[in-house]
Amino acid sequence: MTSKTANEWPEYVGLALGFFKQNGIALDMLYSGSAAASAQQLTAGALDISEVSSTQMIEAINGGAPITGFIEHSGKAPYLVLGKKGITSISGLKGKTIIVGGPNDITRVFMDKILENAKLKPDDYTYTYAGATAERFAALSSGGVDAAILFPPFSYRALNAGYPLLDDVSKYFPAFMFDAFCVRPDWGAAHRDLVVKFSKGYLQSVQWLYNPVNRARAIRILVDTTNVTPEDASETYDLFVTKLHIYTPTGEISPTSLGTVIDALVKIGQIKSPAPAASKYYDSTYVAQANAELKAHR
Repeated sequence: MTSKTANEWPEYVGLALGFFKQNGIALDMLYSGSAAASAQQLTAGALDISEVSSTQMIEAINGGAPITGFIEHSGKAPYLVLGKKGITSISGLKGKTIIVGGPNDITRVFMDKILENAKLKPDDYTYTYAGATAERFAALSSGGVDAAILFPPFSYRALNAGYPLLDDVSKYFPAFMFDAFCVRPDWGAAHRDLVVKFSKGYLQSVQWLYNPVNRARAIRILVDTTNVTPEDASETYDLFVTKLHIYTPTGEISPTSLGTVIDALVKIGQIKSPAPAASKYYDSTYVAQANAELKAHR
């Protein structure tokens, strides 16, 4: 994983409630600090399965990395842009410093779009970088930057601390494959049973999370895992689970959702046109088998 945020909520549920264990999987969870590091460590064989942002996955594969996506983890981008106290709009960031995940990070794609919409040009602002949202929140809190793009629950922590909300990424990207679980094709082929079992444990966790009767327990799991307040966790649940449904229930990678990412990368010059087909970047057979086996046992 990249870092401990609400994005990994299904994994926390799977560990806490034993869904992975029930499928014969004992996870060794590691945190890389950035999506780029997650892709690099997977490519090098230091990891067997890795959560990688869609942009980093695409760029790594285009660069020759032997990895492929097999589960769409999140199909929405629930980032918020928070400013230093006293800044009230995106246009107020002219001449200011903004912190995003990295030069080619998914958060850079989002922030570029928001700044462009506000009629700001690249020379009007300065980017600085930190791969994990916790580090970006710390930079905003310390006064080291004028704005930060933050992922819940840190975005809510900033809001509750009085930092002004400048914009909401989901307005600009209503369907956007945020990240995926990835695997090396050779390792996946040799350990197909493990990848399918992992997929089943994950999908069961998502299904449990979407059941409203489990809301209180889900909030407690997030609080215990990430050390956020119950209030922040409650607001995050309402956004992620009730409003946006960010976790893809079947885990199936959508060519349309991934196509939006590819189009965004073409626009910023990270991919040359004509772009490859979305099917270049994923293998849907693992999650298809997992869904079929779960359905057969219902």
